[in-house]
Amino acid sequence: MASLAKRPDRRWRARYRDAADKEHSRHFARKLDAQRWLDEVTASVVTGQYVDPQAGRVTFETFYAEWAARRVWEASTVLAMDLAAASVPFAQLPLADLRRSHVEQWIKQMTTRGLAPGTVRTRVNNVRAVLRAAVRDRVIASDPSDAVTLPRLRRAEAAMTLPTGDQVASVLAAADERFRALVALAAFAGLRLGEAAGLQVGDVDYLRRILLVRRQVQRAPGGAVEIRPPKYGSERSVYMPDQLLELLNRHVAAHRPGSDPSRWMSRRRRDSRRTRTPSATSGGRPALGPASPE
Repeated sequence: MASLAKRPDRRWRARYRDAADKEHSRHFARKLDAQRWLDEVTASVVTGQYVDPQAGRVTFETFYAEWAARRVWEASTVLAMDLAAASVPFAQLPLADLRRSHVEQWIKQMTTRGLAPGTVRTRVNNVRAVLRAAVRDRVIASDPSDAVTLPRLRRAEAAMTLPTGDQVASVLAAADERFRALVALAAFAGLRLGEAAGLQVGDVDYLRRILLVRRQVQRAPGGAVEIRPPKYGSERSVYMPDQLLELLNRHVAAHRPGSDPSRWMSRRRRDSRRTRTPSATSGGRPALGPASPE
């Protein structure tokens, strides 16, 4: 319900009640402006775009904290999102007052400080996720970061440089003998560092010549490491060449002998920190974990 009335001071008061029967009003010098405001509000209600003006008084920092607490993220994502959210200069600004110019100024500051274009893009995309969540929650009507100009990635910067065979051979020759298998897994099986560090002896099927990638090691807040499924649901089977199979066989015989298929292929030195993993516990205490990705 909306209404328009002229006050004794000759100003026009426009008011309406939202779906929660809460009254909102504004005063205008001209009837035309008051009617235009009521029309805009009515249109937003009809199209499903209505946002309570008071909802946007929450600050970016407060909304992020409440939103992040509901998210199911890996530890690495938590760190990246917290870093991006902490870097914005508008943390204490109510979301309703946040403008595109604030986001552009933040991007300019990061660029001036010398942050790489890829880093700037990642932080902006992470903050954009927060703002889009605010739009979905009807805290603000639109995303002020939409279509902002981001620094361009240089082609050489964006391209992946693959090491040559000689370079890989040099790295293997220089690696500590106990960790040579870890290097080979990354180089010749295409495993991410966390996946190679989380490999167990039983993951190697010598008869079928495949490697089962079923977990990864990731750092957790506080310096510990955690065992999790591979990123993006990328559990897979990897075919292995003869040379890699032979290297892993020699590594297991020299450094990981035993009959338990769940023993780790790689292991930290004696100063190992404890690893938190739901499946690698004994008597309620965490078992010593694999080599963490340094």
